[in-house]
Amino acid sequence: MRTWHGLYSIVLVVWCSLILGTHPGHAAMLKMSVEDLARQADTIVVGTVTQQQSAWDAQHTAIYTTVTLAVDLVLIGTPSEVVTLQVAGGSVGGMGMRTSTDAVFRERERVIVFLDTSPVPSIVVGMQQGKFEVKDNTVTRADETWSLDAFIAAVRTAAR
Repeated sequence: MRTWHGLYSIVLVVWCSLILGTHPGHAAMLKMSVEDLARQADTIVVGTVTQQQSAWDAQHTAIYTTVTLAVDLVLIGTPSEVVTLQVAGGSVGGMGMRTSTDAVFRERERVIVFLDTSPVPSIVVGMQQGKFEVKDNTVTRADETWSLDAFIAAVRTAAR
């Protein structure tokens, strides 16, 4: 059974994540270029989100989501049909948590992700900066847009 103190700490963590995470001034993150992301990633794939599963961490203080991608194309790294990665945030039992810096994925979303596969499960390099959405052969991230072919060429050139 949870003590009041344990429940209070969970509510406090979630509240701080929501309040502090919504103000852009609280999340200082250096902007990473596609070239920087490519140099730091050991795996870069184009894929489609097929599954997401959120769960509490072992201390029951944070929620993480495990994301599974069906791989369409491996730009860098070992060929694989499926990639699994983990991001901070998600929803468990009606309790939700998000950060302002981590990537958010949607079911059936087609993406390009820059991954560090040394931890298991893998993590996105550069947090939200290492995830790009692909629609109709156009790649986007925030206010940046590329053609898919030009983006793939730039990534492969940078990763050499």
